[in-house]
Amino acid sequence: MELITCPGHSCQPAALIASHLAGCSMVVAPPDADQQEPLLKESSGESFRGTSEVLKRVAKGSSAYPEEFKAEVEKWLAVAVDIEQHSRAWVEPFASSKEYSDEGRAASQAALTAQLHSLEAALGESNRFAAAAQQGSTAKCIAGTPSLSIADIALLAAVQPLLSYVMGAEARAPFPRTVQWVLEDAGQHASVAKVMGRIPLSPAPQGWVAPPKKDTKKKKKEGGGGGGDKQPQAPENGAGAADAELDPEKAAKKAAKQAEKEAKAAKLAAKKEAAAAAAAAQAAKKSAAGEGAGESKKAAAEAKRKAEAEEAARLKAEVDAVPKGAKKDVSKAAGKAYNPHIVEATWYDWWEASGYFKPDMNSTKPPFVIVIPPPNVTGALHIGHALTNSIQDTIVRWRRMSGYNTVWVPGTDHAGIATQTIVEKTLQREKGVSRHQLGREGFLEEVYKWVDVYGGRITNQLRRIGSSVDWSRCVFTMDPQMSRAVNEAFVRMYNDGAIYRDNRLVNWCCKLKTAVSDIEVEYIDVPKRTLMTVPGYTEPVEFGVLTSFAYPLEGGGEIVVATTRPETMLGDTAVAVHPEDPRYKHLHGKFAVHPLNQRRIPIICDAELVDMNFGTGAVKITPAHDPNDFKTGKRHNLESINVFDDDGYINEQGGEFAGQPRFKARVTVVEALDKLGLFRGTTDNPMRFGICSRSKDVIEPCLKPQWWVKCDTMAAKSCAAVRSGELEIIPKEFEVVWFRWLENIRDWCISRQLWWG
Repeated sequence: MELITCPGHSCQPAALIASHLAGCSMVVAPPDADQQEPLLKESSGESFRGTSEVLKRVAKGSSAYPEEFKAEVEKWLAVAVDIEQHSRAWVEPFASSKEYSDEGRAASQAALTAQLHSLEAALGESNRFAAAAQQGSTAKCIAGTPSLSIADIALLAAVQPLLSYVMGAEARAPFPRTVQWVLEDAGQHASVAKVMGRIPLSPAPQGWVAPPKKDTKKKKKEGGGGGGDKQPQAPENGAGAADAELDPEKAAKKAAKQAEKEAKAAKLAAKKEAAAAAAAAQAAKKSAAGEGAGESKKAAAEAKRKAEAEEAARLKAEVDAVPKGAKKDVSKAAGKAYNPHIVEATWYDWWEASGYFKPDMNSTKPPFVIVIPPPNVTGALHIGHALTNSIQDTIVRWRRMSGYNTVWVPGTDHAGIATQTIVEKTLQREKGVSRHQLGREGFLEEVYKWVDVYGGRITNQLRRIGSSVDWSRCVFTMDPQMSRAVNEAFVRMYNDGAIYRDNRLVNWCCKLKTAVSDIEVEYIDVPKRTLMTVPGYTEPVEFGVLTSFAYPLEGGGEIVVATTRPETMLGDTAVAVHPEDPRYKHLHGKFAVHPLNQRRIPIICDAELVDMNFGTGAVKITPAHDPNDFKTGKRHNLESINVFDDDGYINEQGGEFAGQPRFKARVTVVEALDKLGLFRGTTDNPMRFGICSRSKDVIEPCLKPQWWVKCDTMAAKSCAAVRSGELEIIPKEFEVVWFRWLENIRDWCISRQLWWG
């Protein structure tokens, strides 16, 4: 076997260690910069690409890849590959390439931190290492294997460059078990030490050490040399020692080349040192000649700086002397340099005091009114607000100067879910208390304190950027008159049938314990089996897996279904087949038996939902936890059984699984089906799932009684207004967006389970 990697890739030491443990022969080819991912070639012509596939092939049939621990080993192997990929943004020689931006590096840091927390939590579970202890092993094995596995090797090789070259002492502090495991447990194994040697820690005192920015011109001129406090180049991870063991002739040639390179470097260094000495002597001569001139220039620069400071102080004093709301005297000199603070000062106060932004209520001029999109009181305005408010202000001022009776109405939005979330986080961080510990009234007092601070900051920022709004009309969406208007609108719409209450499927956030709207859900696509970090869980949760299991039939036989969410089968109330599918003609009107609670489940026919050419052609129906199943349940009058409580735990409908977190139940339900002989395996499956944009928790579709706005009639009127020309969309090409959104709109869930708002 021959391994080819790009320089510095962590797969190289991992594969060498695996080959030692497996007792197989492997040659490491010289690093190839064009090799994007590791490649293992066999004499037979077969090849394996990627760290995971390379390690599994090298360790095949050995104790490093035991069959009985295969699932757990592959789970942690996937974590290692994820760390390896994100590390490229920080670890040299990859990190300083133009491929990685500051934003991309920050995202990789967040992903790495999450995975390291998962590893840290796993290393804290004493039962995980029971198998190793029984075999007399002192090494902690992450997959619970009796000895080091490829999961340990891959994790060690992926994490080591971070600890050695990127993460300073402060950055490593939250991961003491991980550091100990790398240095003293897995890192001390004979095969590991043979390849990687003594593993150092980064000497940096704090933070993540950013890679140096490449300077190609300097590199060409100076032969690639560098200096200063830059991240050190990661070594070839013991590859030289391994090459010597596996191919002595190749190692000898490599050593000769290295010696020749070092001799050339020494010669170049001596030449540079002589040149530097000559330059220093020349500079000393020039300095002696121009010392007097230098002192003169320094004095002149100091005098100029002092004069500018005095002028700025004079101008500021003149500005401070202008009474609030008075017009500034512009006849005086404004200063040589443009100073925006001094030039802009006092003008806005004068505009506001003069009433320039108010409309004339007795005017016969045509009206022009804009209501400002009210910014949320969750913080301060950002560059996006500056852009959009500048555009609005330009339009408003132009209309005002064109003779229209113009008013721009300001205000701020209470932003219920966003404000409650950020205040809760602030209280937890600063005072260590939750809203439940404070109680409803106490918590609302804290929210109003927040609003007082940030609401005033926002209005001050709007003044600072010159927004010509009529401040006499400024409102907050929780002001009493606004609340009365909301109540009035709600009652009118309810009486007109535009608002109704119904038990329907909602986007439920288990962390916030509330329903959220469709626009507050972000979607993630995973192409295959993928481990993801989920709030509230110490271990990664697996997504992108299709699990197949069988439902026993009354009278004998079975029908096989598949799902990406096995935990929801606790709420299944039917199995659907296509009415034209010949495989299931004999089951029309029959029943299956739920294997975990013995509930009778009808076999229903549904041509709208079922594709008989996909999978087994049979579909489990969970009306309370899937939008398509909910519609199917309505068509067939099926029972809807909600199996989750508000916190995302299995409720009493789950029988023996009650009290388990939903993603733990995902595992235990499959285990129970396996014990009953009904488990039929898993396959990778591309899938999409939603996460809450506020909490980042996985959204759970749940059946809840909520208030809804009926949107179809309003949407139809809105589309008709644009088609008739009564309402104009500018620019016109955005009409297609208007129609696409309104013609596909669903009824809007307007209720939230919040204390604020």
